[in-house]
Amino acid sequence: MNKRLAPACPQNKPVAANNKPAGGRHWPARHHKRAAATVAALAVLVSMLSTATANSVVEAAVVPPPPAPAPTTRGVTCNTTPAADLGSCISRMLTDPNGAYSPEHVHTAAEKEPVRATRQAAAAATAGSWSVVADCTVNNYKVNPIHASMTKSGKVLMTAGSGNSRTFFEQKVFKTWLWDPTTPGTCPHEIPMPAGIDLFCSGHSHLPDGRVLFFGGTGRYAGGGLYYTGIRESYAFDEATGTFTSTGLMSVARWYPNGPVNAVGNPVVVSGLDANGKVTATNELYNATTGAWSKLPGSRIFPLYAGMVLRKNGTLCYFGANMGGRAGAVPGCWNWATNAYYPIPGLVYPDCRDQAATLLLHPAQAQKVMIIGGGCGAGTTGTTATVDMNAASHKFTTGPYLGFAAMHSCATILPDRSAFVAGGADHNTKPRLQAARLPAGATAWEQLASPTVPRMYHSSCMLLKDGSVLTMGTTAPPGDLVETRFEIYKPWYLQAGVTRPTITNLAPTLKLGGTYGVDFTGPASVTGASLQRLTSVTHASDPNQRSVEIPVVATTTWTRKHLTIEPNRGILPPGMYLLSLRDWRNIPSKSLVVRIVENTPAASAGSPSAAIPCCCC
Repeated sequence: MNKRLAPACPQNKPVAANNKPAGGRHWPARHHKRAAATVAALAVLVSMLSTATANSVVEAAVVPPPPAPAPTTRGVTCNTTPAADLGSCISRMLTDPNGAYSPEHVHTAAEKEPVRATRQAAAAATAGSWSVVADCTVNNYKVNPIHASMTKSGKVLMTAGSGNSRTFFEQKVFKTWLWDPTTPGTCPHEIPMPAGIDLFCSGHSHLPDGRVLFFGGTGRYAGGGLYYTGIRESYAFDEATGTFTSTGLMSVARWYPNGPVNAVGNPVVVSGLDANGKVTATNELYNATTGAWSKLPGSRIFPLYAGMVLRKNGTLCYFGANMGGRAGAVPGCWNWATNAYYPIPGLVYPDCRDQAATLLLHPAQAQKVMIIGGGCGAGTTGTTATVDMNAASHKFTTGPYLGFAAMHSCATILPDRSAFVAGGADHNTKPRLQAARLPAGATAWEQLASPTVPRMYHSSCMLLKDGSVLTMGTTAPPGDLVETRFEIYKPWYLQAGVTRPTITNLAPTLKLGGTYGVDFTGPASVTGASLQRLTSVTHASDPNQRSVEIPVVATTTWTRKHLTIEPNRGILPPGMYLLSLRDWRNIPSKSLVVRIVENTPAASAGSPSAAIPCCCC
């Protein structure tokens, strides 16, 4: 049996009252003594070995980290820093030469060493496979996809701006590219960016018509006692013209903001460092119909790249994921139209969710949200926690352990309805070459085939139209801080010998609540369908990711079905989606990009329902 030391962080499930870790695994006697010493001294952490079935990964569990200084290899950490000081702390963290995130940091051999998965005794049909499809330098510039968004055609917009380079920022060298997955071995072509505007560390969301709205970016790099600052500019990228068009100025500058859409598809923009390098408490709305920005009532601080999800009643809920630190925010649901807030208790290790993943599990109608992994000054965690937003009262419950501890992991929903997580690292060191899948309704993660390319800080992943997952990016060692290889994961349904249904006819525009015919071919009857919102992701954050189940009704023709589109725009906000069919074997088709539009006139602001009880707003 392989053994490894537990990192100094809450990696596994909480320990049960019977002195066994959750799941019934036993503590060795020598670890009882070490754990008691830890509680008494509040100085060290203990490790334990958990036994599992043969061919499983041997995992380690530890008690919560004590309030001790962070290891010097990680430098400055900001997970518990107050909001007033978060901007200055993050600026120090990203420039501290002792820290993993600084370009000046000299990484040790141990920090560069990848952490690989123990080989699974699993058939390729379930484990899937990985392949590097391209290694791209365009016009002598390494392709650095820090921000990634799918366009209406299914291509991938990859945006770097200055790409974490002070030199490029000072020289005003800002880059973005467009990549076509149908020719994966061909590197992307460059797209001109707005003159003099750095969209590095901006926020971005799809507008209802499929354009990608970028808001904020970098106004100044930190150094010499100065902090990172944001910008007020916003731009929309239109694939039809291949251009960025100005969409006006926000009320405040923002660096690392986020923009979950409301129930009519308009981005609600929160957080970010302002022009003084402080976390802003001003939140605002972009109206895609009028093109206007407007401040929201009151003030409320959310963390940078806050992990948020639109709830079916129109409120926005924050589940604890952040970049750098919580800024004092607690998980809860927010009525952005009134500024009322309802906390959600029970998140395990709330101060260890730096760049955790937030997923609205399939189906979106079930309103079950999971937070996965994350980091803090003491290390990383592989714990998960879920909230059932359909329950009478909202609280976190402990979810299944991921199988590995990491931050920076990418996460998405596959068209077979399963959750997928891959990659990540211990801050910006020791990449996790691991991946896992949680089938719909399952209570345990399945360990999958291992990726081969490290994905750490500034990495992301994207579900493609064929149902594969593209992983990309990383500004980390070895080399000169830019990972230029694109790697694709092919799930079980893309393996050799699997025959899939094929959509042959479907309307490109679907109304909320409408019924539409879809034609298909394939070896088995279609029994299900789903709509998944196009990805727009950065820093492990895509607040608009959702997979909505679409009922399928048989017709008198075997190769034709009727689809009834979800009527609730809080579950299915207008915008662009990937639609796929599933046959009775749970094998999904390739997806088509469709547009979801209103069936009836909607309120221009898409406000939460006035009928929401104040206890739940």
